[in-house]
Amino acid sequence: MSQTAVIMLFVLLAVLVIGIVLAVGLSRRSRLRSLPEESRDRYARSWRGIENQFIDDPRGAVKEADRVVVMMLSERGATVTDEAQVPEDLRWARQAAAADKGSGSTEGMRVALVHYKKIVDDSIGTARMKSDGYRREVAS
Repeated sequence: MSQTAVIMLFVLLAVLVIGIVLAVGLSRRSRLRSLPEESRDRYARSWRGIENQFIDDPRGAVKEADRVVVMMLSERGATVTDEAQVPEDLRWARQAAAADKGSGSTEGMRVALVHYKKIVDDSIGTARMKSDGYRREVAS
């Protein structure tokens, strides 16, 4: 076997191994379990409270949103202790909240809450958030 053939075989083998490693890594991230009905209802109620709290205490609401989302993701089987494997929306929410600390504005807190809500919607379903006579208060 020529030296060129050996090198080509080695490169092909390396590409194959890298492909397998990437496929396994991506499949692990997408394997979050569904939440049981009872948990979905509990998290929907918690989220309603967080949204109501945001009006009076944005920083406290964001802190509670982080706690609830971490519990929810953990229950679904996500890895939330390794920063490299934390879901993207959770990372963005935390960055937005951290960027807003010390400023008089609540825009960072609002952006953080939007990212947390996306995780909640993905976990329990948007329809559940709108059920049970839930109506969001809006300014008129």
